[in-house]
Amino acid sequence: MNVKDTFLKLTSKTYPYLYEEEVIKLLPIELNKDSVGNYFYMVGDSKSIFTCHLDTASTIQESVTHIISDDYIKTNGDTILGADDKAGLTIMLYMIENKIPGLYYFFIGEESGGIGSSGIANDALFSKYDRMISFDRRGISSIITHQSGIRCCSEEFSIILQDELKKNGINLYPDNSGIYTDSYEFINYIPECTNISVGYYNEHTIHEYQNIKYLEDLCEACCGVNWESIIPFRII
Repeated sequence: MNVKDTFLKLTSKTYPYLYEEEVIKLLPIELNKDSVGNYFYMVGDSKSIFTCHLDTASTIQESVTHIISDDYIKTNGDTILGADDKAGLTIMLYMIENKIPGLYYFFIGEESGGIGSSGIANDALFSKYDRMISFDRRGISSIITHQSGIRCCSEEFSIILQDELKKNGINLYPDNSGIYTDSYEFINYIPECTNISVGYYNEHTIHEYQNIKYLEDLCEACCGVNWESIIPFRII
């Protein structure tokens, strides 16, 4: 899978809430659908959940004109880019292609208040999982330990994940300044819930851009991490 080409395809339009099914039609795999309209895909036997969201922070659907400059992708200034969260979606597709074990969850309506994740979080399905990793944080530096001021993963977990990523060429650091993504809804149900930087900036604005080189490197790194070895420390 070519990361750059996939990202460009996924960001060719904006996808407001209720347009998520159009994104699904672009994917090379057949996903399952849960009771509230989210999509999921299982690879192997794992206690890890990987998440992204399918919608973009827009009220109407528009075509996107890409401007590519060196390692950065932005728009012509007429629309948002939608790297939030097509960058996360790109990573998950790459991991699935490389058969990394996990439950892959693709949420709807994150930009409209976490509609998909809040609607399913207390399902008994999730009680057997130890860790949830969302790919939906700006920048190139964060392993989120707190969302909206509430601890979502332990410091110990974040440091072990930091070491695993560093072994694979990515330097991220524990960050307590997270705001919100879907993994927030699972804090009371899954011991370790985090969100890691996927390389976008200025999300929700026409100035949004993506560091595509970082995204390529992160895709490779996430396939090298021993996710199952990162044991939970936080007690719920």
